Amino acid sequence: MEYDPEQIELLIQKVAFTHGSRLEDLFYQQKNILENHLNQLMIDHQGEAESITPEEIEGAYEIATIHVGHPSNFYGMESDCEELVGVTHRR
Repeated sequence: MEYDPEQIELLIQKVAFTHGSRLEDLFYQQKNILENHLNQLMIDHQGEAESITPEEIEGAYEIATIHVGHPSNFYGMESDCEELVGVTHRR
């Protein structure tokens, strides 16, 4: 489906307003998932970005980050893994 450039610009503004700097930390896979869900929202709303709610945009973001995990979830992961290995070996 091809969209009106004005509607694309409006969607970009809505996504930027809703997520701000959180978009910068997404992995490549997460960006693809988010883009696919935003495209589906545009299809569902018949190309009218105005009718897409911030909640729908947030939902698309959550799906993208829950599916792959948000980068901030991986900071300090090594120490968590060491703790898990220690627990496993103690059994």
